[in-house]
Amino acid sequence: MATLGQASFPKGFKLIKGDNLSGEDDRYSNGKDVFQMHFYFRSYDGDYKGNDEKYKQHITESIGYPVYKTTDGLLWGTGKTGEYYSYLVVDWSGEVFELFSKDNDADFSYYSKWLISSIREYHKKGKMFMFPRRFRLIS
Repeated sequence: MATLGQASFPKGFKLIKGDNLSGEDDRYSNGKDVFQMHFYFRSYDGDYKGNDEKYKQHITESIGYPVYKTTDGLLWGTGKTGEYYSYLVVDWSGEVFELFSKDNDADFSYYSKWLISSIREYHKKGKMFMFPRRFRLIS
């Protein structure tokens, strides 16, 4: 079992707090590019068995552009949704990470490579890549 490893974002990315007190809907942005997590597995009505063909199809239908499987079992896809360019990676446990931006430029390319390579690096160290979470303290 992997331990959780909170991602260290590239320089310049700041937290944009969402409404959920756990930080589940938080985003991280540098003013141009944005990272966020998705919870597509929650709407998945099949038994999740890793990034199999059925789950790959579910993600493809959810985001509206093709998703591919890497040789090491990650799912990834890139496309345009509305005004935004999107790059998505699904890790080995079904966690979905997205980078989006209005610009499909060198920064978008760099950060998309950073995302997938960071997920792999954490995995290699026995850690599960995860965005930092906020927790509400109950007194």
